[in-house]
Amino acid sequence: MDIRLIIFDLDGTLLDTSPGIFATARYTMERLGLPSDIPEDQMRKFIGPPIMDCFRIVYNLREELIPDAVDIYKKRYFEQGQYQAIIYDGMPEVLECLSSRGYLLAVGTLKNESTARHMMEHFGLSGFFSTIRGALDIIGCERTKAEILRLVMQDVGMKPDETVLVGDTLHDHNGAIEANVGFVPVIYGFGFNAHSDVSPKISQPRELLSLFH
Repeated sequence: MDIRLIIFDLDGTLLDTSPGIFATARYTMERLGLPSDIPEDQMRKFIGPPIMDCFRIVYNLREELIPDAVDIYKKRYFEQGQYQAIIYDGMPEVLECLSSRGYLLAVGTLKNESTARHMMEHFGLSGFFSTIRGALDIIGCERTKAEILRLVMQDVGMKPDETVLVGDTLHDHNGAIEANVGFVPVIYGFGFNAHSDVSPKISQPRELLSLFH
């Protein structure tokens, strides 16, 4: 497989966004007058799925409350949560090296697209990427992970057999399969761990350099 395009997931792959996501989720539940504190292992499930599904999966929130929860969450995350992320150690150097080796780099995330673009700019990473694609902020016009990956490939004129996704959750893995692109799982994020049945397991960003020469 002659890889020319490497697509990166954002949450749990490029950035540790858990501080802002967890704080925003708890704030949202408190605003709704509902219990906000849950075990850490359950809270980790808030990262990866579309935001509406997160409230269903993590908090078992009633359907009639989901629209309000999403509105509260998005407003708070835009104001505060997005700035609480942390760049994974070594990631800027990895992106710079991969770019110098001739790879096209892109972001494909289920995070809102405008937020993803803003975060990449804020954290000084946007210059590495040819395109940044994500979810739409329009109810009823949700994009799947596979659809986002296809948009990325369309943007840069690449085919599935020239493309690989780097991600940390089953949502990434399944989206890659559906879009017929390669997949590299990282275990420093939120979904996979050392015991997950995925390979090759990337335990830190710098290990990506041994895969993409």
